[in-house]
Amino acid sequence: MSSTQKALLKKLVVTAAFFGIGVFYLIPYIWLVLTGFRMTVDTLAIPPRFIFAPTFSGFKYIFGPVRFQWYLLNSFVIASIATFVVILVAAPAAYALVNLGIRAKTFLYSIIVARMIPAVSIVVPIYLMAIKLGLLDTYQILIAIYATVNLPFAIWMMRAFFRDVPPSLREAAIIDGCSEFRVFRSVFMPISAGGALATAVFVFIACWNELLFALVLTNSKAATAPLAMVNFRTDWGIQWNAIGAGAVVLSTPVIVFAVAMQRYLIRGMTMGSVK
Repeated sequence: MSSTQKALLKKLVVTAAFFGIGVFYLIPYIWLVLTGFRMTVDTLAIPPRFIFAPTFSGFKYIFGPVRFQWYLLNSFVIASIATFVVILVAAPAAYALVNLGIRAKTFLYSIIVARMIPAVSIVVPIYLMAIKLGLLDTYQILIAIYATVNLPFAIWMMRAFFRDVPPSLREAAIIDGCSEFRVFRSVFMPISAGGALATAVFVFIACWNELLFALVLTNSKAATAPLAMVNFRTDWGIQWNAIGAGAVVLSTPVIVFAVAMQRYLIRGMTMGSVK
C-alpha cells in the first residue's frame, strides 16, 4: 500500500469516526424531533417506531390552548435583557481587572466560589425577598437573578479575552491623551468583539434554558418557555407529543442563533489558546 493510499485510508477512518461520534451525540435530539411529530402511542411503542404517520397535533396544541408563543416571548425578553446587562457590567469589570492594577487574585477566587454555589441553596431566600419587594412573577426579578448568576462567568471569560490585547496598544492610546474609558471603548472592545459575542451567546443560552428560578419565582405573567413545558405532565399522563413539539420550538432559536454567530463564537472560544 502506497503512502498516498495510507493517507487516504487514515482520512477516511478519521472522517468515519467523527461522523459516528456526531451521530451518537445527535441521537437524543433526533429522538426529540421525532417525538414532536409522533402520536404518544408511537413514542411509547416497543420496539421504537421510526416509520410513522407525521402529525402536527403537538404543535397545534402548544400554539393553541397553551399559547406557547407568549412563554417564548417572555423567555426572549428576559434572556436578551439579562444578557445585555451582564455584558454591560462584565466588560468594564474585566478591563479593570486586567489593566488598572487591581489586586485581582482574591476577587477572582470569589468569582469561582460564587459560580460554584448551587442555585437550589439560594432560591428560597430569593423567593422570600421577592415576596417582600413585591417582585414575584415579574420580569425584573428574573432579569436581576439571571444577570447576577451569570455575571461571574462572563467576567472570567471576558478577562481572558482582554488579556490577549497587547498592552502596548493601551499605552500608546494613553500617551495620545485617551482616557481609560476611551481606551476601553475604542481599543479593547473592537478588538475583543468576538470574545464579547461568544460570552453573550453562552449567557443567553444559560438564561434561555434556566428552569429552577423561573419555577419558583414566576407563576403566569413572567413564566418562561421551559416552565410552560412542566405543565405538559398532567394527572392524565404525560403529553409526549406536546413535550417534543415544545422542545423543538425551544431549541430551534438557540441552534439558529449559535449557527449565525458561529464565526464569532469560534473566534471567542479560541482567543487565549495561543500566545
